[in-house]
Amino acid sequence: MDTLRLAGATNFRSLAGLPAAGGRRIRPHVLMRADRLASLTDADWRALAGTGLATVCDLRSESERAEHPNRVPSELALRELHCDVRNDLRADPALARLLVDDPTARGAERVMIEIYRRFPAYMGGTLATLVERLLAGGAPLLVHCSAGKDRTGFVVAVLLHALEVPEELIRQDYLASRQWPGRETHRSSLEARLGAFIAPDELPGAVDTVLDVREAYLDAAMDALRARFGSVLRYLETAAGVDAARIERLRSDLLA
Repeated sequence: MDTLRLAGATNFRSLAGLPAAGGRRIRPHVLMRADRLASLTDADWRALAGTGLATVCDLRSESERAEHPNRVPSELALRELHCDVRNDLRADPALARLLVDDPTARGAERVMIEIYRRFPAYMGGTLATLVERLLAGGAPLLVHCSAGKDRTGFVVAVLLHALEVPEELIRQDYLASRQWPGRETHRSSLEARLGAFIAPDELPGAVDTVLDVREAYLDAAMDALRARFGSVLRYLETAAGVDAARIERLRSDLLA
């Protein structure tokens, strides 16, 4: 793994060097992931420019972008993809209202699992857009959402599966967001949102559950994907229009 760091993004990492198909590895910085970019410093943007960054794929909703805009420096010649994925507690208040039936940490875990179960249905078009951009020379590409762990976690996991990164390493990358130091910056807004449904004595545990990443969450997404499509490659072909030839082109472009 590469050691590129950004001071203003607390859940950032490059996927450079991960082993993949045919004994190859992911090229330096062609795929990066992060939480929101609103606090990136000038030095951070210079570091990203130094990678040759060509695309920022923003999975957040329009309201999330308005609250915490990326503010990409005008001198950077990159393309922003606004994918507007609303399957997230921060973006869709209706999901938070599911806690009414079980306003506890256990209920919060059930909501998170439900969010992940929906990801395959929500993300087909997003993955189609992202892969098309990569195949059109859009790497290096940075994909992010608000926390960089759920929507970003699913998209990255699917891409890593397509590149034949070993399952164990895909899970390690996903679970690395458990050490996310910026989680506390999201706590107050989540407490305010969930406090309408959850009693004060249950609120801290419920918020911790939402801020966490758990194998059960990712399992819920991948189980739903395989139950409907059979495999990740079949999902990409059926839901995103990414056939075997495009997968091979993607591997050729992103792997060394």
